[in-house]
Amino acid sequence: MLKKLCTIFCLLISLSIQAQNADVRVGQLINESNWFELEQTLKITPADSISPFLQQLATAMTHHYFNRPDSACVVLYDLLSNHQQELGDYTMNMVLLYSANLARIGHYNDAADLLENLYSQLAAMGIDSTQIASYRDQVQQYRALAASGPFYQPLHKSDEYHIPMAIGDKEGQHSIEMDGSINGKNGRFLFDTGAGENLITPQLAKEYGLRSLETDITVAGVGGLKEGGYAIADTLRIGGMTWLNVPFAVIDTHTGHEEADKFNEKFQLPPVIGLPVMLCMQEIQLDFARRELVIPAIPTPNPLGKSNLMRTETEGLQLKTADETGQPLYFHFDTGFYYTNMEPIWYDRHRQEVDAAGVPDSLRVAGIGGVSITRTYKLPQMKFQIGNGIVTIDSIKVNTGIDLYTGEKRSPDFSKGTEDGVLGLNALEKFSKVIINLKDMYMEAIPYPEKK
Repeated sequence: MLKKLCTIFCLLISLSIQAQNADVRVGQLINESNWFELEQTLKITPADSISPFLQQLATAMTHHYFNRPDSACVVLYDLLSNHQQELGDYTMNMVLLYSANLARIGHYNDAADLLENLYSQLAAMGIDSTQIASYRDQVQQYRALAASGPFYQPLHKSDEYHIPMAIGDKEGQHSIEMDGSINGKNGRFLFDTGAGENLITPQLAKEYGLRSLETDITVAGVGGLKEGGYAIADTLRIGGMTWLNVPFAVIDTHTGHEEADKFNEKFQLPPVIGLPVMLCMQEIQLDFARRELVIPAIPTPNPLGKSNLMRTETEGLQLKTADETGQPLYFHFDTGFYYTNMEPIWYDRHRQEVDAAGVPDSLRVAGIGGVSITRTYKLPQMKFQIGNGIVTIDSIKVNTGIDLYTGEKRSPDFSKGTEDGVLGLNALEKFSKVIINLKDMYMEAIPYPEKK
C-alpha cells in the first residue's frame, strides 16, 4: 500500500512539473510572438497540462493569426469576460484583437462599438487625443462599412473553377493578371497576395462606376502612409466566379518621384485583387504549367501536417520556410513583387558573409506612398524550402536598409520590419504548381516532373 501511495505521489509531482513546464513554454512563445511554434505546441501538448488562462490566451492568438476569426471571437469574448484580472495591462490589446476579428467576419457595428467604448475610456483618462485618433477613425470606417454590407455575396455555385492566368511583363516586371469585369465592364486585374485590401485608383473607380463611401482610410505603403477612401463595386467577376457588393480601397498611386510616376502613367496600375477575395476562394492553385488559376470546390487537405502561412497585423501573409541549414526563414509573401529579396533583419544577422561574398548594388522599390532606394548586395545564389518544394534563386539581392544617397538607416517598411525577406513571383515560377490554402493556412510548391 505504501509503495502504491509513493507511486501516486511521484506521479502527481511529475504532472505538476509537466504543467508548470507547459505554462512556461507557452508563455515564452506568446512573449516572443512565435505564433508558428505556439500553434504546434498547442497541438502536441495536452490541454489539461496548461493553465486555463494561458490555454485560452494561446488559443485566441493562434486563431487570430491562422485565420480562424469566428472561433477567435468566441475565445476573446471569454478572455475579456472571465480573465480580465489575469490579462492586466494586456486587456486593451485583447479588445483591439477582438474588434479586428469581429470586422473580419463582417460584424462591423460590433467592432465599432468596442473601439468607440475603448476610445471614450482612454479619452476620459486624459490620454492625448492624437495618440488615440486612429481608434476614432477606425470606428468611422467600420460604421460606413456596416451601413453598406454584407459584402462578397457569391452569385456562383460551389464548384471547381479554372481561370486563365496571364503573366504580365512591363519592362521586365512580371505579374499575375487575370481577366474579369467590375460592374459589367471588362478589364484585366492584378492578383496580389501582398495587398491586404482590394485596390483601385480614383480614375479607374470612376471608369468602373464604383459607389463611393463617405469615409477616409489610411493605407501604409513603401514610402509611408497614404490617404484614400472606400468604394463599392456592385459586382466583381473573375472567370466563372461573381460576387455582389465588393469593397475597394481607392488610392492615388502617385509617389511624388518623377521617374516612378512616369512609369505609372505609362503602365497604369489595374484594379488589384487582394487578400479579401482570396479568402472567399479559400484555396488558389497557381498552375504555372497550364497557365491558369484553379479554385477547387473542396480545399486540398494539408500535406504538411502544420501551417506555414499566417495573416499578419497589416493583413498581409507571412510564409515560414527554412534555408539549406534548416534555419527558419520568415518571408512577406507578395506576388505584387517579382524579385525575391532578403531584408535588413536578415542582413544584420549575416552581415559578415554577405559583405564578403556579395556584389554591391542598389534596390529601387516604388509603391503606395513613395519610393525607396537602398544599398544592397547581390549574392550569387540562395536555396530554401516552400512547403515540401526546394527553390534555388540565382543572383538574389540583400537589402541593407541603408539609404543609397544619405547613408542613413531607413525605417522598416510597414509590412517587412520583422521578416527576413520578400517572397516574390520569380520563386513561384520555378514550380509547376503552387497551392495557397487560406482555410488551413499553408502553401505547398510542386516541382515540374524531372526530364528522363
